[in-house]
Amino acid sequence: MERKEFRELTSVEDARELVDNIKVQPQVTVLPIEEAAGHIIAEDILSGLDVPAFNRSVKDGYAVRAKDTYQASEPAPTELKVIGAIPAGCEDSFFVDDGEAVEISTGAPIPEGVDAVVMVESTKQSGDSLFVYLPVHINENIMRAGTDIMKGERILRKNTRIGSREIGVMASIGMDKVPVKKLAVGIISTGSELIRPGEKLGISKIYDANSYAIAAAIEECGGTPRIYGIVRDEEKLMEEALDRAISECDIVLTSGSTSAGAGDIMYMIIERKGETLTHGIAIKPGKPVVIGMINNVPTIGLPGNPTSALSIFNEFVAPIIYNSLGVKPSFKTKITAVMGTGIRSGGREELFPVGVVRGKVYPADKTSGAITTLSDADGIFEIRPHTEYIEPGEEVEVTMFGNVRSPDLMLVGGQCPGIDLLEEMTGLTFRTLNMGSSAGFTAMSGGIADIACVNMVDVDGNYNSSVLKRMNLDNVVLVKGYRREQGLIFTPDNHIYGLEDIINLQIINRNRGSGTRALLDREMGLLAEGKGISKSEMIKSLKGYNSGSKTHRSVCDAVKSGKVDVGFGLRAAAEEAGLEFIPLAEDEFDFVIRKDLLEIEEIQNFLAVLRSEEFSKKLPEGISTYEMTGSIISSF
Repeated sequence: MERKEFRELTSVEDARELVDNIKVQPQVTVLPIEEAAGHIIAEDILSGLDVPAFNRSVKDGYAVRAKDTYQASEPAPTELKVIGAIPAGCEDSFFVDDGEAVEISTGAPIPEGVDAVVMVESTKQSGDSLFVYLPVHINENIMRAGTDIMKGERILRKNTRIGSREIGVMASIGMDKVPVKKLAVGIISTGSELIRPGEKLGISKIYDANSYAIAAAIEECGGTPRIYGIVRDEEKLMEEALDRAISECDIVLTSGSTSAGAGDIMYMIIERKGETLTHGIAIKPGKPVVIGMINNVPTIGLPGNPTSALSIFNEFVAPIIYNSLGVKPSFKTKITAVMGTGIRSGGREELFPVGVVRGKVYPADKTSGAITTLSDADGIFEIRPHTEYIEPGEEVEVTMFGNVRSPDLMLVGGQCPGIDLLEEMTGLTFRTLNMGSSAGFTAMSGGIADIACVNMVDVDGNYNSSVLKRMNLDNVVLVKGYRREQGLIFTPDNHIYGLEDIINLQIINRNRGSGTRALLDREMGLLAEGKGISKSEMIKSLKGYNSGSKTHRSVCDAVKSGKVDVGFGLRAAAEEAGLEFIPLAEDEFDFVIRKDLLEIEEIQNFLAVLRSEEFSKKLPEGISTYEMTGSIISSF
């Protein structure tokens, strides 16, 4: 073969553009959960159950009726009768009546009749008598079923890299198998001077470092390395190894034999068998790199020098793997950021989970019983024992987790499939807390969120502006979003033709503070007014009206499973679930955005997509933009 000289090197910019256009379709395989760490999730993971699945105690203490403790004090404790004990895992049934209490362990199920748990530190037991020294309020020290995760809720997104936190979240919903993407990357180390680590080092020999360093780098990117071993500088042996790797892998990497020196022939083999896209890049270290295609398999010859090989891998190979798997580059580092909100410490050393959004730190902690604390965190920072309170704006050092990318925008408020579409089309990463419209307004008031997602209707049928006016939020704007059909969701065997038909049926409602619940309240009020009765009287006739589902999907799931007769929610969710739908109203789903963020790139991108024709076309049935979409209202 004729030797090739480096006459014209490819610029770094052109080489980057070249690899950006190389994308390989990964395979999808199902792995046992214990083998899934480091892989990329192939599809959205939805919870098949509530977490926790039952109302549970989060403290050791006594299950009581809160009203029995309201008069309790240190000088005059309230006396209750202890009727039993409930350890964690207990399946026995208990009913607690007025003046009674049951001893309960952390994680144990809450018995019937109970609405609070008083901590053991606030009590003293003598025989069957319990003396309570501190009052508790309703729901204190109780985690309600579905508080952490609601059935049907998306807990992990497609293309998420699986780490210990994701494993914990999936295990908590009972998953034992995980659909993952698999991208096989073959590694061939060439050079007659190479020997395997562990063998005796002879004269003129060196250990093969590239096979193992590159394999580790592939795993860090989410790929699956296949090491084909060392191949001597012989053309026939190189061709055989390359043919085998091409037939078995999605991408093939070689190291060594890529320069223009004597014995360096890999680049010529690649050129003969396929197409050479570039040979030689104007970068140091790592100039003698060859990028080609053989049988539609990207084949990249890396330099033999380990430092150069890893430099080229990180710069030009890793992007191909990331693009093919649909993930963002991971990193692990310490950063200095400022607190976006205050945090009060318990007076002890603490590793505190936090989210980081554009240099601001926010708590990711829910409660000690919430598994999603882990998946919502970007990193941790250490709180020293003497620190009682960390002020907003104070600098902290955060140790970032290695397999996360900090979100671009923090969204708090109502849940909607339109938000998922906005995230997909903007290419941004959202940290989305689906807590209802009221929580969105509160988050904006406290300066915690970048965007509040809201659909809160007032008595006159106006959306969101009256709440902003009442809260006197003058540092925000209201960006009009889109309209959504809301109505009754049911199975075909339930003969429902309008709101009146649900009076004696079992209903599932949305969570308190959600705009959808407020909309149903308004519709029930109008129906009651037409019948000449009070709204409260009307609501009393609805079984399950005080329930609270966090998402439209979980409403549909409850209907589809037969747990309830009817739900209230989006047409888009009903059609996705294959359920019947009767429209009752059209709400307005808007976005509250801080004024000081309006000109940043992320918000401008968000607004541009919201106003785009493509976004309007991609919205699911029952959700539509209108003439006000994207308009900004700054006075209320």
